[in-house]
Amino acid sequence: MASDLTLYLAAAGVALALAAFWIGRASAGGARRRELESQLSDSRDEQARLVSETDSLRSQLSAERDEHDAYRLDVVDHFSGTSDLLRDLTVQYRSVYEHLTKGASTLCPEGFVGLTEGLPKPELAGSPPDLEVDETEKPADSADVSRDPNETTRPLSV
Repeated sequence: MASDLTLYLAAAGVALALAAFWIGRASAGGARRRELESQLSDSRDEQARLVSETDSLRSQLSAERDEHDAYRLDVVDHFSGTSDLLRDLTVQYRSVYEHLTKGASTLCPEGFVGLTEGLPKPELAGSPPDLEVDETEKPADSADVSRDPNETTRPLSV
């Protein structure tokens, strides 16, 4: 009987030890599980923050691209307008030159040796024109004007 009691007490002690072991292990596993869940939650929060930041940066990049495109269009418009104005200025300069040439040949034909009637008219829209005047070509109005090399001419006043 005493040995049965010892056997029961030993069995109860082993059962208690096993129960304590399993309870301890379950609670330790629960702590590890809670720690892993906390890390997972933190990782999800970090991921959500990074996704939000990425979206913000994408929208900022899109806005910067739109602003850059608008700036490029402004630059193109500006230089296109400048080109138009310079072409108009060239046409007006040519008109003034031709007016002065015509007036000089009409008003003072004896002193009209240095000017020629007009300039060559290159294409304004194409490549840069070659503005050299061919010495062999003489305008119709200046063909009959001759110049004595010993003759001195007075400057034209306009």
